[in-house]
Amino acid sequence: MKDNNKKGVFPVTGMMCAVCASTVEKTVSGCEGVVDSAVNFASSEVSVTWDPSVTSPEAIAESVAKAGYAMIVEDSAAKAVEEKEREELKIYSGMKRDLILAWALTTPLSAICMLHIHFPGSDYVMMLLALAVMCFCGRRFYTGGFRNLLRLHPNMDSLVAVSTLVSFCFSLFNTLFPEFFAIRSMPADLYYEASAMIIAFVLTGKFLETRARRNTGAAIKALMGLQPTEAMLIADNGEMIKVEISEIKPGSRIAVRPGDRIPVDGIVVSGIAAVDESMLTGEPAGVEKSPGGRVSAGTLCTTGTLSVRATAVGASTELARIIECVREAQGSKAPVQRLVDRISRVFVPAVMAISAITFFVWWAFGSDSLPLAVLAAVSVLVIACPCALGLATPTAVMVGIGRGARNGILVKEASALEQLAKVNLLAIDKTGTLTEGKPKVTEISCSQQLPESFIKTVKVLEERSAHPLAKAICSWAEDNISSSGKEASNPEPDSFDYIPGLGIVGTVEGATCWIGNEALTSRQGAVISTEGKALAEKWSKEGAGIVFAGCDGMEPVIFKVTDTLRPDAARTVATLREMGVRTVLLTGDRETTARCVAREAGIDDVVAEVLPQGKQDVVMKYKREGYFVAMAGDGINDSQALAEADVSIAMGGGSDIALEVAQLTVMSGRLSYIPKAISLSSATLKVIRENLFWAFIYNVVGIPVAAGVLYPAFGVLLSPMIASAAMAFSSVCVVLNSLRLNRIKLSCQDKN
Repeated sequence: MKDNNKKGVFPVTGMMCAVCASTVEKTVSGCEGVVDSAVNFASSEVSVTWDPSVTSPEAIAESVAKAGYAMIVEDSAAKAVEEKEREELKIYSGMKRDLILAWALTTPLSAICMLHIHFPGSDYVMMLLALAVMCFCGRRFYTGGFRNLLRLHPNMDSLVAVSTLVSFCFSLFNTLFPEFFAIRSMPADLYYEASAMIIAFVLTGKFLETRARRNTGAAIKALMGLQPTEAMLIADNGEMIKVEISEIKPGSRIAVRPGDRIPVDGIVVSGIAAVDESMLTGEPAGVEKSPGGRVSAGTLCTTGTLSVRATAVGASTELARIIECVREAQGSKAPVQRLVDRISRVFVPAVMAISAITFFVWWAFGSDSLPLAVLAAVSVLVIACPCALGLATPTAVMVGIGRGARNGILVKEASALEQLAKVNLLAIDKTGTLTEGKPKVTEISCSQQLPESFIKTVKVLEERSAHPLAKAICSWAEDNISSSGKEASNPEPDSFDYIPGLGIVGTVEGATCWIGNEALTSRQGAVISTEGKALAEKWSKEGAGIVFAGCDGMEPVIFKVTDTLRPDAARTVATLREMGVRTVLLTGDRETTARCVAREAGIDDVVAEVLPQGKQDVVMKYKREGYFVAMAGDGINDSQALAEADVSIAMGGGSDIALEVAQLTVMSGRLSYIPKAISLSSATLKVIRENLFWAFIYNVVGIPVAAGVLYPAFGVLLSPMIASAAMAFSSVCVVLNSLRLNRIKLSCQDKN
């Protein structure tokens, strides 16, 4: 893909079935300048990648309009979704009105027919009632159905339009010319109620399906509802002014009070408060925010008051990125959906061919079989709508991705949600993924109270060091300085020398101190006791970083610095093992350190001291051995391995590159969410299989029965009314089954 290509997700209205979605996708793909497109029927959206130098969303929308549908183009995702909501509400209201009218007209029509009520002109009354249902309630089927039929893209509307029109015309002929069949000793049956019932049942099914499908997009609506529309702006004079969120600019100061949703991404300037970040991380516990801390738009301030300086607003916030990511993911297609799409494209033409064959086969039985031929042909057309088939996968994927988003699992590609359940090997990076990624001083060799002057000197020197472990030593010093010491100003060192490969030596307020390795300790003339050497050797074998420090005439102090294992690491590895997933620690760190961490986490397989290319090679090796590999990492050095893996998982808080490459992001960074994501994938895949099974079985069984294969032996012939009811409710059942994902309990729920 060229760098100048753009990608967007646009709502599309007017699609009634999977074949409609296929028509829209073919129309968009055929536009000049469109690189790629995918239509999600369940979400009624099209994902488009286009070359802006050749075309534009507006030009693509014009082509879609010519095909009989409407593509909504707006400046922002929020406006697009709002416009889609308005259009869908208009369609929904119109459908509800048509549905009520259809049943109001169909009920007396059915009563006249089924109860055999005869009176002068009863045939014409039934004709007028059926005609009213077709013209006023079912007009959408005829306008869209015949338009697509003439364009050689027949869809569900085409099936309904042809079947009802055939039923009506056959009945109309029998009404106007009853003697035609009478002189041939054939029944002049009327199927007016069938024409009306088909439309009434199809409208009922589409109405229930539309209402249910609106719930599949609940995750997006909930996320968008987290963005406040107003904010309290702190003016330069300190006055607080309520303004629209669009007036906030980066650098503006915002006041956040208890119960307020934070309107921007920003940094806390003043105040202390507890913030509920569950919408981002899935973590229910509040997080304390103090000056210097970062806050995100959409999170909830539960207690305390904050003054926040905005760093990102509007479409640049983390919340906006998540919304766009979820929209794109819900619009992407799972691999199994591509097979269903190919089937859907040929399904309607095949059904129309089967219907024609059914008609001629029945007609061939004899001169009195024409009514049965019409009945069977119409039933085949009605029962074989591919809606259930088209909804089977996308509705489950939409609900699954939404469920993940609410639980801090951000799925960027639908394929990841489907394929994660197949994973049988998880390669885990060490630093920042299996461990906290924040080295800490966990032990020191000195058993006595250290002088505060020494601690302050160590802090002053380490603040100026670039060594990876310096921050850990600084944090230790900060924690061990008394309150009065913290209030005192930090002195500048009289001298500061960095000795490559050894450490640093400096003088602070006349006292010379050194911090570094054992070689620097010997060079400074300090003597390490036998016990100290044994302790340092023991810690080193455990994979810890060893730092020596001392001042003039003082016994050297030995620091044990470790990158602590995440609290949920061992439990997660054990859970993955129970799920049949093998775990491998894949790191560029030392073999000794890696094996120590792996042993603590319960991981048997370790690949250490590998560069980024080496990590990618290891993933490739496992794939060649037949494993379905997932890679979990958080750093730039993991990006190659993440791209190579069958499923890539980024841990929240990691590098932007890792987050960009990964197909799935654990927003909280907690390992225990990986088994939860696998469990969600398994549940989603199970629902997809159930949906596809019932959709296929419904058509495999329904079409032959509708065609009349049981009639010769058992006298069973499916009426068009029953066929239309079965077709309508099959789609509703598929959507409702997908919505079960919102209630299914995911295994491996984190108890902490």
